[in-house]
Amino acid sequence: MRQPAQPPRLRAIHRLLAVLVAAGALLTADRSIGQAPTTADAPVAVPAWRHASTVGVIEIHGEIDAITKTTLQRRLERAAKDGCDAVVLELDTPGGEVGATLDICSIIKSEAPANTVAWVRPKAYSAGTIIALSAREIVVSPAASFGDAAPITGLPGLGLIGLPPTERAKIEAPIVGEVLDSARRRGYDERLVQAFVRLGTELWLIERDDGIRAVVDATEYERAVGAEPDRDAPIALPAATNTPSAIPEALVRGLVGGQDVLDSPTREGTSRREPIPEAERGRWRPIGQLVASDALLVVRGDEARALGLAAGEVDGDDGLTVWFGATRLLRYPESWSESLSRTLTQWPIQLLLIALVVIFGVIEFFTPGFGIAGGIAAAALLVLVGAPLVAGLSQWWTLLAVGVGIAAVLAEVATLFSGGIVGLLGAGSILAGLVGLFVSDGLSTPEGQDQLARGFAVVLGGILLGAFGAWLAAHLLPRWGLARISVLDATVAGGPARLGIQGEPLPARGAEGIAASTLRPSGRVTIDGAPFDAVSSQGFIDAGTKVRVTGHQGESIVVERCS
Repeated sequence: MRQPAQPPRLRAIHRLLAVLVAAGALLTADRSIGQAPTTADAPVAVPAWRHASTVGVIEIHGEIDAITKTTLQRRLERAAKDGCDAVVLELDTPGGEVGATLDICSIIKSEAPANTVAWVRPKAYSAGTIIALSAREIVVSPAASFGDAAPITGLPGLGLIGLPPTERAKIEAPIVGEVLDSARRRGYDERLVQAFVRLGTELWLIERDDGIRAVVDATEYERAVGAEPDRDAPIALPAATNTPSAIPEALVRGLVGGQDVLDSPTREGTSRREPIPEAERGRWRPIGQLVASDALLVVRGDEARALGLAAGEVDGDDGLTVWFGATRLLRYPESWSESLSRTLTQWPIQLLLIALVVIFGVIEFFTPGFGIAGGIAAAALLVLVGAPLVAGLSQWWTLLAVGVGIAAVLAEVATLFSGGIVGLLGAGSILAGLVGLFVSDGLSTPEGQDQLARGFAVVLGGILLGAFGAWLAAHLLPRWGLARISVLDATVAGGPARLGIQGEPLPARGAEGIAASTLRPSGRVTIDGAPFDAVSSQGFIDAGTKVRVTGHQGESIVVERCS
């Protein structure tokens, strides 16, 4: 909350004190940013708006997704309970999902402490850049880099997919709106932040004869320099000089922006400036081109500091403690369950789980009795459906759709009363539920549509992989002696009829016996005291039911209930 306006004289005193602190730190500091004080009597001065007693470091590593959002909220709550008056988001990410990124930015701006800092250590590309800009300020580690935040889309196994101009503009719009909002809140140059996201943005850095620098486009470049920009010159980003203290850079930047930094540490309103007037033509000289029209802006740590995007450089937890003048630093990594959920919801793992459900489900379906195959299929399905649900990536309707679909398929197999219609509806319900596991955003949004396409691709790929695995199992398992799946072998592989269990000749058509186990539709029957693998032609048949042989199928017999 902004403090009440101060009398002009008191504000002038504050400004003078800020300049004196900045000058004193520049002249007397003897250590670089990120290093702890060498002696107890040489403390580092920290501005009041940055100072914190307890700092909580929330690690955001790897790809940004919906799990990142839920775990960030949990860890912010934990940090608040532990008394953290400053939060640091330690970013090491290649990017991630647009929807989750925008949600995280909203959390940072509305729920996180005002004293929230992004620490790029060592990279924060794409979604990481957007998140970093939403924090009150950015600090960088040595060799840090961030940028390249244009939206992309792709499908598993197919790689990146080009976006038509209309679709790209639709996806870019909320991202550009987010980074512009961050620029206006935090005082970043609006042209710079848009260059992270949009292609076609040409920017140059120029300097006036009194040392003032400005980021300009081609039109303003020509007006200020008095010549057309040189587009053939190599891209040349400026490097920041080593500042001996973290304080002067922030204070001086605020004073140059014409604001009282003690009243407005977030530097609101400095993202926009008046256009360079025609009267200053010739007073400016070019320093270098920042970004070309066919590239996105990517900056190293020293370049980010020189452009006003990063407030300073911090190396290690000790340096972070010095940056805030803190007495305690607490770390909040992801919990093991959150890490496990993230692993289990990666599309390669989900594709494998779908394949396992298909492979072992088919084996169980065509194998007499209930065995290990059914347990594996059930466990894989439970993990497949449960992991996204626990992680908050799917809704309860997906679990309901899968459950209803399985019940419908089993009912069809058990009774065969609908001629296959109920079974087909059940299969469709299962398919819809599995695809829904991948959709966490609304289908009306580009993110939701991208998730839907990815879900179809993964589910279809898993089914095809499972079908191949079932066919392979039909050929290999009997040879390895791991299971009796003669029915599967005959049905899937089309093998010829053979002898039954223990070499007994298969009974002739019309022979009668008793179902020794429940036929689902496969199982085992006893005829004249000899056991045989059997398949029911009438769905489920309970154990103890009298049955009649109607045909042969591989090493098994086909039976029906005796009327």
